[in-house]
Amino acid sequence: MRLRNKKTGQEGNFIINEDHFECTDLEYVPEYRSLAELNEEWEDYKPKEPLITDEKIRKAVRAWAEVNSIKEALYAVRTDGRLCVLTDMSDDDFSIELVGWIPTLKDGESYTIAELCGEEEE
Repeated sequence: MRLRNKKTGQEGNFIINEDHFECTDLEYVPEYRSLAELNEEWEDYKPKEPLITDEKIRKAVRAWAEVNSIKEALYAVRTDGRLCVLTDMSDDDFSIELVGWIPTLKDGESYTIAELCGEEEE
């Protein structure tokens, strides 16, 4: 199960066995002797909803980002509102143009791909 540390915000995948708790993706996790002890520091992780609500647009943006190794993009809308563009924030200057605009995004703001498309399931 995916948990989030209440103090640090760090996330980890935990496997809970009868006699111990194991985290599969963090280097160091203290030993916990009970579920109550674990629950004092960790809570269920609830991923945020993606800012792009249209599933087809999310898939296109995620594919564009993966092919071009993009982690963050700048959102811009043409003045007539007929076209919007996401441009990566690196030196390569890759962009993807979409018809219309995305009402949940702000013109001129930058977003991570995880914010735009949601976090990928493991």
